[in-house]
Amino acid sequence: MNGMRRLLISLATACLVVGTAIGAATAKNGGLMCVLNTQLNATNETTGSISTATGHAQVKVWNDGTIRFKTQIFNPDHETFIAGHVHQAPVGVAGGIVVPLFGGPATTASHIKLRGVATPNTGTTGAALCQNPSAYYVNYHTTAFPGGAIRGQLH
Repeated sequence: MNGMRRLLISLATACLVVGTAIGAATAKNGGLMCVLNTQLNATNETTGSISTATGHAQVKVWNDGTIRFKTQIFNPDHETFIAGHVHQAPVGVAGGIVVPLFGGPATTASHIKLRGVATPNTGTTGAALCQNPSAYYVNYHTTAFPGGAIRGQLH
């Protein structure tokens, strides 16, 4: 009987730990509104970029309006990356910046990892990103392509 009691207590404890972790994730920033992703490359750009860099960006919008992002860029030619943003425009069209993501310092690393909390410009909300993600794109800028080196539409 002691073995059965220990097993039941262990199972109850495990359920409590899992339930607490799920509750904490849901409570963080009021819960998750949406998760948006994109693949970044030069062929998506409107600038004529011939960058060899590629990457992935993820944007998470929380119910309290917080916007968090993570980006990884593989930069085999050590291009100098200077900025990154979310812009509003459809595929093949350049658009205005709505959420700044990265503003330096410049980096030439072969593997760039960026993450943080982003503050949208006035007039843009995280809810707007979630409601129509394909109306927005992420791009990163280099010294060689200050208008944009790599780009990807959100989805």
